[in-house]
Amino acid sequence: MRDRRTILTLVMMPLLLYPLLSMTLQRFLLAAKVGDESVYRIAVTSEADAQLIRSLIDNPLSQPPEAILAANDASLARFEIFSHDTLTPEQTLEQGLVDLAAAVTPGDPATLELLAKTSEPSSLAARRIVAERLQWLKLAVAERRLAESFPNRPDRFPQLTFRSLEGAQRGSMLATLVPLVLVLMTITGAVYPAIDLTAGERERGTIEALIASPIPRGQVLFAKYTAVVSVALLTAIVNLIAMLITLQAGGLMSLLTGGDAAVPWRALAQILGLLVLFSGFFSAVLLCLTSFAKSFKEAQAYLIPLMLLSLAPGVLSLIPGISLTPALAIVPLVNIILLARELLAGSVNPVAAAAAVLSTIAYAAAALGIAARLFGSDAILRGSEVSASSLFRRPQRSSDVPTPGTAALVLAMIFPVYFWISNSLAQASQASRADGDAGPDIGRALLASAASLTVVFGGIPLLAAWFARDRMTTTFRLTSPLPPSRFALAVFGAGVMGLGLWGLAHESFVLTSGGLDAQKIESARTLLEKLSGVPLGLVLLTLAVAPGVIEELCFRGYLFSAFSRALSPARTILATSLLFGLFHVLTGSSLLIERFVPTTLMGLFLGWVAYRSGSVWPGMLLHAVHNGFLNTLARYRDKLAFLGTVDDDLAHLPLPWLLATTAVALVGIAIVHGATRARPAAASGADAGSEEFA
Repeated sequence: MRDRRTILTLVMMPLLLYPLLSMTLQRFLLAAKVGDESVYRIAVTSEADAQLIRSLIDNPLSQPPEAILAANDASLARFEIFSHDTLTPEQTLEQGLVDLAAAVTPGDPATLELLAKTSEPSSLAARRIVAERLQWLKLAVAERRLAESFPNRPDRFPQLTFRSLEGAQRGSMLATLVPLVLVLMTITGAVYPAIDLTAGERERGTIEALIASPIPRGQVLFAKYTAVVSVALLTAIVNLIAMLITLQAGGLMSLLTGGDAAVPWRALAQILGLLVLFSGFFSAVLLCLTSFAKSFKEAQAYLIPLMLLSLAPGVLSLIPGISLTPALAIVPLVNIILLARELLAGSVNPVAAAAAVLSTIAYAAAALGIAARLFGSDAILRGSEVSASSLFRRPQRSSDVPTPGTAALVLAMIFPVYFWISNSLAQASQASRADGDAGPDIGRALLASAASLTVVFGGIPLLAAWFARDRMTTTFRLTSPLPPSRFALAVFGAGVMGLGLWGLAHESFVLTSGGLDAQKIESARTLLEKLSGVPLGLVLLTLAVAPGVIEELCFRGYLFSAFSRALSPARTILATSLLFGLFHVLTGSSLLIERFVPTTLMGLFLGWVAYRSGSVWPGMLLHAVHNGFLNTLARYRDKLAFLGTVDDDLAHLPLPWLLATTAVALVGIAIVHGATRARPAAASGADAGSEEFA
């Protein structure tokens, strides 16, 4: 509240901007609109001319059909026709007293001249409406006379009727303009606090004392980040309220909602939620850039290109015909503006919306990770030159495990690449589904999916670990602190767990799915039929071994070791499990929400095994055995009917099966717990000192 620049940005700009914007839009729209119950003034030479023109345009046959009026979003226009005592019709029009001047020249037939003023939209609209009325009248009279003269004539022209196809109602241009304005105002509100809390600290000479205080640097940065986000959110809320009041008071709300004058509270609440998400992302980006600056002016110079860069995708989203596709859903700023526009229009693609939200969260985490790496670094405190190239320079010293900030950057890279590749594979599969034998096609699709999984979830963490000089054995948890005999027993117990946990996963899926639609059920059955034509070895390699190895190296290897530096074991297990579930929900071109609970539940067991054993290998076996057993069971389902198998995918397991799988899972858990009970005090990586969780 003490900073005048923030007050101007937060309060004064919305209070001045939106009334001016509303008056400008209202003036423009009213001038360009031939709207409801418009009244136009026509000047004529004499009363006889006035009666002639009135008899023509007021004739019921000159009225356009109701469908034409509805398409123009207007009721029937009305006209006032009169003759001035001293001025000619043309002079009356020149002085702006009327909208249209009409002159009738006697003859056979008579000539009617309509004179409009090109600088006035209402004058041009009046001339157009009168001309249209006369054309409708001529058509109706000609049709009537033709019918009277030739009652049995063959119709040369088809009879014209009108019909409307109902569809989703689209918003007006305001539905496109409002999200962009709100986003830009939110960016503006976060600029000054971000500069003041980073470059301003350096300029005032207080950052050294702040870093030297007995507070972790990460907590100091997070406090500054919270302050910037808070001001950005306050700016967003003030702008949203000011815009809402202005639109409602100015009568423009119906233009925003596409015809409904009621306030779209639900859509506005969703847009506010998107602004909260965007504020978190952009605040982290601002903190990254301002950390390079040595002074307030230098920080402002850095942010000018950023503001211009932010305008480019924002203006791109204003182009008609651009919608929130899966490809655009992972583009920063564009995804938020397009999603807000579709929320106001009432048509949202769930897959693209989820991708937009999750990608923005990932980008925010990555930006905050970069800010954490830059904030308070030795180079900044010594006053030496800091540039963006320092982010791409490999560190001189190696480390045991990655930092949480680096893990956030890895997640930010994995998500858009994974989403784009999975969508591309899904679209390619749909394009080639209609031709050829399904066996070879599905086999190639399985190999392509396994290859993309290896590149994304294996290659990106591996490249990040190499670049950061992280030790591979500790980063990916390739060793275990357990003695060889106990470690082998833990691996065996994990395999036993994989044989039994599928029953629990199936029951959790049935309990939480809430009933799938027929299309998803039929699609799953079709996939099972196609998989039956593929060799079992290929199915197990691509759907069991590859996910078991690659996904565990990523989630229970790289991410687990990185999160363990800042989180307790329980929170590390929970965080990796939630990420594991989210990545299995957004797969291909569909949103598989029903997979979240069973996949997250499996992630909890995998995380527990990874923590207890201190290694990623037991989890790999558990994961591979679980997936392999499920695919084998699905293939030979008919041959196991004598055991009482499930007839419906959404039905509960028979009681004997449920008891048997639960017993096997409990045996495996007991084996793992017994084998890892006597863990050494110095567990691998950041697991040390966390024995109380065991």
